[in-house]
Amino acid sequence: MTQVAFHLNVPATPQGWRAYVCRLLAKAHAARARVWVAVADADLAALDEALWTLPADDFVPHVRWDAAALLVQRSPIVLAPPTVSPPGPRGVVVNVQPQWLDWLDQGAPPTRVIEIVSTDDEAKAAARQRWRRYQQLGWDPQAYDRAARAGAPAGA
Repeated sequence: MTQVAFHLNVPATPQGWRAYVCRLLAKAHAARARVWVAVADADLAALDEALWTLPADDFVPHVRWDAAALLVQRSPIVLAPPTVSPPGPRGVVVNVQPQWLDWLDQGAPPTRVIEIVSTDDEAKAAARQRWRRYQQLGWDPQAYDRAARAGAPAGA
């Protein structure tokens, strides 16, 4: 069954959510995951640039969906607008925008979906709708509250 994780209370500022997603993708790359990242058209170039400007020891190899087909196929991480679905299997889908990914429940499901939800009230309301949609699919979403973790005692 597909695992669904909602990462809640990610900073709503462009720099805040991009930094969070860059760290998440660095961890995914270290774990050798193949990731498809759905990001709003308006934010795609900025996330791409943020990944290229990470320190060399945190390098995250990635391409945009409109790169050459062979690059898209071989790249561990692909950035795409929400309307573009992966051309082949991807183990992980990261949704960085508030809409449901219409292609997500068609074809072979990914192993894992990570939903990034900011502190913005509209983003939270949209996340509740997606949560219910995952439940309707029989997928069991889990919540990971970034704010709660940030306030946890050291070592927790």
